[in-house]
Formats: sequence, structure tokens, C-alpha cells
Amino acid sequence: MTFPESYALPTHLFHRLPPSYTVYMHAISQAQVQTAFKYVFNALIIPLAICTLSCHPTSRPEPTDGLGHFAARTDHLQRLEPHGQRILHGAGLSFDPHDANKSALQRARPLVYAVYYDLASLRYDWHLVLRAQLDQYEDYVLPQIDLGFSFDGRPYEDAIAQGQLDQAIERLCFGLRELRRPVLLRPGLQFNNPWNAYDAEHYSGAWQRLASTLRGRWGLEHVALVWTYWADGYPDYMAYYPGDQYVDWWSIDVATPQDLAMPRSHAFITAASERGYPVLLGAATPASADLSQAEQAWAHWFAPLLRFLRRHPNIKAFTYMTWDWAQMNRFADPVLFERYRNELMHPIYQHSAPLDELRWNLELER
Repeated sequence: MTFPESYALPTHLFHRLPPSYTVYMHAISQAQVQTAFKYVFNALIIPLAICTLSCHPTSRPEPTDGLGHFAARTDHLQRLEPHGQRILHGAGLSFDPHDANKSALQRARPLVYAVYYDLASLRYDWHLVLRAQLDQYEDYVLPQIDLGFSFDGRPYEDAIAQGQLDQAIERLCFGLRELRRPVLLRPGLQFNNPWNAYDAEHYSGAWQRLASTLRGRWGLEHVALVWTYWADGYPDYMAYYPGDQYVDWWSIDVATPQDLAMPRSHAFITAASERGYPVLLGAATPASADLSQAEQAWAHWFAPLLRFLRRHPNIKAFTYMTWDWAQMNRFADPVLFERYRNELMHPIYQHSAPLDELRWNLELER
């Protein structure tokens, strides 16, 4: 806005004023009037214009990677759930921490490492090797312990529920305490997988018995209990549910593009949100994805997987379970490796870090 070099107040405004006021007003210089207008313009008009522009709705540009936007993450205030816009990044445990520490993916090293144990076979000192391995990583990492309730296709969840494996549960709890770090524990994972052949009622009883011992007798508040569904298993998953008081997270394991496309996979994650739970997404490379062929593997598997992860706001952890993290860049196509690394560099992923940096986001205590 510009102002004229000369400005005079309209004379009709003076007719109603006393003579003394008229003389005074005529004495006001044109420069003073111009200054007054500028003051009003700067103090009122410009801020109003800025407010109007800032309140105008704008649309976010679509990402160029074709994966869609990350839905804003929701907080459910469960154990070990990251606060705000964070997704815990996990992978299968590398048994060579030196290689993992020096990996080409050094800036995106997993925070969570997944291992598997069979409950009935646990020794009293099972935790010692795992603790030694975790301690070798440069930054702080958390274990995801997948705990089977069956061996070689023979389920024993009924024996757990009846108390026949109470000593095994005691060994488990002792080791969890001695690990001296928080744990994502997935007991009886893939409860609806036909291979496991769990009886729904016995499974729920086994979970409740284990959870009651872990919380009541041992007081292991640093262990999050994660209830894990198999995407391609029996659809009636709530028949296996042990109850809200025994669960901290829900989880879904996927292994094919079809698992990601099934409506019931999306429905499971939505149901978790409605009950107030974050979700851990566990993924395994399907046999149909050739990792040596970047374009085929990316379009067939990784792009659908990452779109699935971005779409659901309550997915707060992601574990890729079948890749040795330290060896990834040695057997995957370089283009595929670079694409996956670029995805993991997004700030929403929480990687391994010094413990002090993790305390706030995860409320960690050793």
C-alpha cells in the first residue's frame, strides 16, 4: 500500500468541531497524518492479512516415492510404547555385533533385535548368552523375545495352563530380570497359525498363567506382553484373547503380499486401536520376492509392506525378522538396499541410540 505525498482531511469533518479544534486540526502536518496511517496499516492490516493467509487450508504434496504419507501416530500409553511420531525399528538379531556396529546402515541400526526361544526347553542360564550379545552393541538395544508354546508342531499350551510348566516360567522370569533391560515379549506367537494347532481356551489359560507369574510374583514391569496374530491363520482371533489386563501390545506377522491386502489384516489393526493398543508389525521376506532383483522385490513386496505400515497410525513398532542386519548390504541388490536405507532414514523410525536419548521417548529404566 502506498500513500500520496500530500493528504488533506476532508473539510466537511471540521464543520461540527469547535473553532479551537478546527484550528488545531489544521495545524496537523500532512507528514503526521501519513505517519498515523502507516501505523494503523502496520499494526492492524498486515497482521490481519498474514493471519488470513496462514489460516487458508493447504494440501500436502504427495510423496514422490509412491508409498503415501505416514499417518500421524497415536499414543495409547502402553508399556514401552514410543511417544509421539515414533516407530521402533527392529530386525532379526545379528550374531556378529561387530559387523552390525560397522554396517553400511550404521545410522539406521535397529533398536529392537528379535530372538526365538521355546519355553519348555529354557535353561536356567538362558539369558547369559543373549545379554552378552546385546552388551556388545555400541548403542542401547532392546530384545524382542518370541516365545514358543509348541515344539516341532506339538503344542503344549494345555500343560502351561495346568501348571505343569511353572518351573519353566520361573526360569523365564529369572532370565528376564537378569537381562537388565526392557523386553518386548511375544509368548505363544502366531496363536492362530494352523502349524501351532493351539486350542483357543487352553492358549488363553496358558497366557494368563504366564502373565500372572511375570507381573504378580516377579513384578517385571519392564516387560511388555505382546499378543501376536498370524495374518494368514484362523480368522476368529478373539477366541484366543487372554483379556486386556494381561496384554500390553497387539502384533501381526505378515509374510506375503496377500497378507497385506486381506481386509481382516487391516481390521485386526483397527480393532487394536479401538481397544487402546499399539501394534508391532512383524515381517518376513516371502519366497516369491527375489532380493537380487531390485525392481521386482520392491514392487512385489517392500512397497506394499511400507504402504501398510504408513497407513495405520497405531503401528508403533516394525521388526523385519528374516534379514541378518549386518549382512544385508552383501546379499541384497544394491538398488534395493539403497531404497530400504532411504526409507529407514525417515525421522519417524526410532533406531538404536545412547540410553539417555531413549529414556524420554520410551521411559526406559535399567
